[in-house]
Amino acid sequence: MPTRLIVRALASLTAVTAVASPVAATMRLSSHRSVARAVATAVAPPAAQAAAGPEAAAPVPSADVTRPVAHPSPGPAAARRVVLYGDSLAWQAQGFFTAALAGAGITQVTARTFGGTAICDWFSDMRADAAAIHPDAVVVEFSGNALTPCMRALDGSMLTGAAYFEKYAADAATVLDIFTPGRTLVFFAGAPISRGAERTNDPTTPTLHAVYAALAQSSRYGRYTDAGAAVLSGGRWSETLACLPGEPCTGGRDANGTPVNVVRAPDGAHFCPGAAAAVRGVTAGCAVWSSGSWRFGNAMAADLIRELAASPSGGSDAG
Repeated sequence: MPTRLIVRALASLTAVTAVASPVAATMRLSSHRSVARAVATAVAPPAAQAAAGPEAAAPVPSADVTRPVAHPSPGPAAARRVVLYGDSLAWQAQGFFTAALAGAGITQVTARTFGGTAICDWFSDMRADAAAIHPDAVVVEFSGNALTPCMRALDGSMLTGAAYFEKYAADAATVLDIFTPGRTLVFFAGAPISRGAERTNDPTTPTLHAVYAALAQSSRYGRYTDAGAAVLSGGRWSETLACLPGEPCTGGRDANGTPVNVVRAPDGAHFCPGAAAAVRGVTAGCAVWSSGSWRFGNAMAADLIRELAASPSGGSDAG
């Protein structure tokens, strides 16, 4: 199914979810799974394809500010507890993510990231963290890996097509089920598209963005941020971007004479300039300035900081 039809169908689902959100706010946690099933159904049914027509892709839905939204209880930034879960992209950016939070006074940060992993690889850790850490917020960044046993079908085969997206949608719903009983804010972070995916019009990245955005709208504790946009140029893949204030500028100049930094690795998916290709999603450390990791880490942290680093007299969760 073409990307434009997938995103269009999911955008329509998100609009419906946003309208229904006042009712959904009082529903049981099983509602997350209902939304997940609806999201997955919107991915590939022939009826949705016929209804969508040949129009251009709809944008990935953004948060509906009119829906009921839970806010963290008042408290100092230093008391906030945050956990980051993610794959190799989060692993490469976790140092910058942690530094950004520390700069805002949020220092109790736990990073649980590893290359090649999917959401379902971290359920045991998530449940343990929900019970032991009681985080104020978690950030969940997964770009779509399907390399580990939890991403296989019952017969051991690789999940593809609608079954693959249904699994990611259901797993994202499980994250909400794990954390929202403790009133933890769940930030789903969209990853940047890779060079190869953009060239082949692979629908995975925009579809997962739409899945995460729709599920975030299903819960008053859900949030969605397109962190991947921080390393793209007008939404498109780019090897370099203009240097930003506050970072080293090490990439020379582009054809227009603008000082730039390399933001993507040679494999077109990761961030470290000059790095070897990942092996089953696992990357090595980066010995040079990684502007892409810095931008992505800061982008994952930005919305969280705006909510958790508010003054102690700020808004509180009404329950």
